[in-house]
Amino acid sequence: MLAVVAAVSYYGLYPAWQAWLTEREAARIEAITPQQLAETIPNRLDAQRMMDDLSWMAHPDREGRESGQAGALATRHWLIEQYQSIGLQPAGQQGYLQEYEVKEHIQFSGLFRQRQRQIEAITNAANVLGRLPGQQPDLPYLVVTAHYDHLGIRNGDIFHGADDNASGVATMLELARYFQHNPTQHPLLFIALDSEEKGLQGAVALFQHQMLTAEQLAFNINVDMLSRDTGRKLFAVGTYQHPWLHPLLDQVQAQSSVRLIRAHDRPWWRAGRTENWTQSSDHGVFHRHGVPFVYFGVADHADYHSPRDTAERVDTGFYHAVSEAVLSFILLLDQQLAADAG
Repeated sequence: MLAVVAAVSYYGLYPAWQAWLTEREAARIEAITPQQLAETIPNRLDAQRMMDDLSWMAHPDREGRESGQAGALATRHWLIEQYQSIGLQPAGQQGYLQEYEVKEHIQFSGLFRQRQRQIEAITNAANVLGRLPGQQPDLPYLVVTAHYDHLGIRNGDIFHGADDNASGVATMLELARYFQHNPTQHPLLFIALDSEEKGLQGAVALFQHQMLTAEQLAFNINVDMLSRDTGRKLFAVGTYQHPWLHPLLDQVQAQSSVRLIRAHDRPWWRAGRTENWTQSSDHGVFHRHGVPFVYFGVADHADYHSPRDTAERVDTGFYHAVSEAVLSFILLLDQQLAADAG
């Protein structure tokens, strides 16, 4: 492949080749976009309670939940209260918490480490971890992740982070409530991650400080931005790396009123300039450690990373349908992996 790239670059064809790949990927995504959607969907999750949780996290009093700042600390304590009320078992190093700090450094990524990002120093950060034992507690964990931090206050404006990612955390809490009363075969880990907006540092800390090892984990379900209706599309990222997920997602689609689109996970030499979200959120760290994953999220929208990302702009019906689809996926995934293990 590198020889092919060198050849097309030598002849000045690389830009045209990339444009062709991008157009072909757009056509592929259009072709796989579902047209027929379920008219009725399961109603297992409490949509109003999810909105209440989302609204609490996105309230101006939380000041945008920047990692290490007062709003994030308040959210962290609130999450502990929620975990306790649900009945999750503490799974951190200090009760529910894994506290950590990050030194300023350069983070490399990409082929040949060609991309770099300056990571700022972070203090007072913590992930919040809770677990349910499952019916077969010796099986490896299914781990559900959602980051609770956001961008804080910038130039006097609060970046509320309702969709990004109060929506994912509220869904995760509601999933935990459901599974408390409807246990899976696998044990479940629910992790509210800190510092995602600062280079996925909460997820990095899980493995760097040996909070988790890949051998303990069967699968990662990462939810990040679930509540804004962009053509009733929900992206499921990870099927390129794990094609065995397709039949499960087919079953989810059959009972969903949102369009599950399997895209944004293909390398540049297949997808051209199409955005690759494989490393775009916390699932990327799990992937780098060899843990199978799926990432559920909507496309960027006009309010993404802006002060306009407020609870009032959430598309409540769509958000409920998306959360039900995530629940359906986890139920099917648990059944398949338990059958494979048995």
